[in-house]
Amino acid sequence: MKTVLCDINFILDIFLKREPFYYSAARLFKKIEDKKLKGYLCALSFPTLFYLLSKELNRTKALKTLEKIRIVFSVAAVDEKVIDLSLTADFKDFEDAVQYYSTIKVKADCIITRNKDDYVNDKIPVLTPEEFLALFEN
Repeated sequence: MKTVLCDINFILDIFLKREPFYYSAARLFKKIEDKKLKGYLCALSFPTLFYLLSKELNRTKALKTLEKIRIVFSVAAVDEKVIDLSLTADFKDFEDAVQYYSTIKVKADCIITRNKDDYVNDKIPVLTPEEFLALFEN
């Protein structure tokens, strides 16, 4: 079974129904929900998602959304090694570095994001939801 770590923008596309990204993100989410793929979110993503969702929805809806997300996704830990690697990495965005090294830690096959240019692509493929679906959809 393929394993993916999904970036925050992927989750926001679904739960905020952001067009034109919603459809492909929702299809990929459904594959994770149906256990055709193993999906991870970085532990760092949950507080950030809460903050962003609560601004768009409200606190109660944001928490309910995170509960749904947590049922579907496993959590990729952020530990000392992930932080240490991220601190010395050549990433524009520290959060992306943390997600990248969390992906390596859980041995995921790829990162799913719309912001591919934000990732150093030397060990793990970085794909958009559309690219992933085109490559691996049965």
